[in-house]
Amino acid sequence: MNPGETDSTALFVQRLTSLQSRLYAYLCILLVRAEDARDVLQETNVILWKKAGEYDETRPFEPWAFQFARWQAMAWRKRQSRDRLVFDETTFESLASECEPEGAGAEHELRVLEECLAKLPSAQRALVERRYTGGETVQSIAENERKAPNAVAALLYRVRKLLAQCVHSALLPKGGAA
Repeated sequence: MNPGETDSTALFVQRLTSLQSRLYAYLCILLVRAEDARDVLQETNVILWKKAGEYDETRPFEPWAFQFARWQAMAWRKRQSRDRLVFDETTFESLASECEPEGAGAEHELRVLEECLAKLPSAQRALVERRYTGGETVQSIAENERKAPNAVAALLYRVRKLLAQCVHSALLPKGGAA
């Protein structure tokens, strides 16, 4: 392997690893269950690694990677078509289109979300991370915190609402209204 290939491989790995949480979130939306999303993310990573040599570095990496995630999710759906929790084709396509990144705008939105998360009190931020980054269930969090599951769900709802308001207000044009 020559030095140029090493640099190219390192850059590819950096790009891929920086997208892991976003790819996982995208797959969670499309597939509903966190376990399924984790499995499909692994499949997607394998495919992306195999296709690394085909990636055109002059084009944005993120939409390219998300397209493979979408294809892997579609393949998973075909394998699971008898499961009642699989979205119908129209719903799946709508979610996939809405959630796919559009390049620089998506990066900006992610930074805004990260800034909003940083503004949360540490307990709320930890709760969000346990649930959405760690994939811990509401039931598990409730048991560990010795709270009722509906109390944890209500708190998560309030925190998501706060985050949505923060992101929305940060993305509004200055002096404009939505």
